[in-house]
Amino acid sequence: MLIATDRVAVHISTMTGKLAGLFAINSNTLTNTFCSKMRGTTAICKFCYSAAMLQGSRKNCAPAFERNSVLLSAALIPVDRLPVINAAIFRFHGHGELINPTHLENFYRIAERNPGTIFSLWTKRRDLVRSGRAAPVNFILIYSNPSLEKIMHKVPALFHKVFNNVKADYAGPANCTGQQCINCRICYTPGGESVIVEHVKKRS
Repeated sequence: MLIATDRVAVHISTMTGKLAGLFAINSNTLTNTFCSKMRGTTAICKFCYSAAMLQGSRKNCAPAFERNSVLLSAALIPVDRLPVINAAIFRFHGHGELINPTHLENFYRIAERNPGTIFSLWTKRRDLVRSGRAAPVNFILIYSNPSLEKIMHKVPALFHKVFNNVKADYAGPANCTGQQCINCRICYTPGGESVIVEHVKKRS
């Protein structure tokens, strides 16, 4: 793989709303070809809150997220340029999705650079997870179920948890809806509950 040589730093976002109190490394949903394809299907992606926000209330974030997209996917980032994280828990992709294997490997390297932090990544890219190495011990892989019609109760191989979105009229239990991540932490706790259910977000 290529090794990055420029001095552009990874942009770290201070999150708001449900994710208030957390920091995240995000990428640009609007230029991700996988995301663009998925938004044209019947998957949860057609309700993509990230795409809506990056074209509206968070339009000013798109340039920084795009720099992350390029930096994380183009080449491996040298260890001395990986960010140092001063947080107990950290999110990969409050906005965005994996682009390629290099993107995932750079996330793994960031986690290894910061062994005192628990990192959680939401992704639909089972192909990239399967093609890569084992995740670091402080890294939680969460499979983001693309279907709104069927809850996954079995966590896919190599993942630690599965995240399900359900329609507003779903009458079953939803253990994520209405909670702040900083208080709940199901997704940021190794072991414990592995099946998460949330009602689909309304587009803003």
